[in-house]
Amino acid sequence: MISKKKSIIMNVYFLLTGVVVLIADQISKYLISINVAEGTTMEVLPKFLYFTNIKNTGAAFGMFQSYTKILTIISLVAIFLIIILKVMLNLEFLFYNISLGFILGGALGNLVDRYFIGEVTDFISFSFFGPVFNIADSFIVIGFILIIILILREYLKQGKTKGI
Repeated sequence: MISKKKSIIMNVYFLLTGVVVLIADQISKYLISINVAEGTTMEVLPKFLYFTNIKNTGAAFGMFQSYTKILTIISLVAIFLIIILKVMLNLEFLFYNISLGFILGGALGNLVDRYFIGEVTDFISFSFFGPVFNIADSFIVIGFILIIILILREYLKQGKTKGI
């Protein structure tokens, strides 16, 4: 059973991580919008990293263009499910709470864009990777990868104790 104090601390980490990711995402998108003209590219690290200011009415990697309203609803449902998952599982692992906070903050970052602007600002581009993405997308992916690692770690740990 998780103690009340530890539960509160984990909730703070979850919410704080989500807020930090949301703020970092929104600030980065604002800075790109005032420093890189829409549709243009700025080379950051020669032949490696570029900032390319594009507007995306779709989902990750430019899929489902012009489905902003449906994607907004999906984002709202996903955020609701993240919060339900957090509350129902109430896991005491710091790693889990921060990972879930990454996903929440990323989902909120793109939702803010879709709701208030009608499109998402993408700007991070690598010479070896085609799609242009943003901070929110990055943290969603990182959060999911970390949760998968946590699940695998716990599964393998349980397998060792059960003799599997």
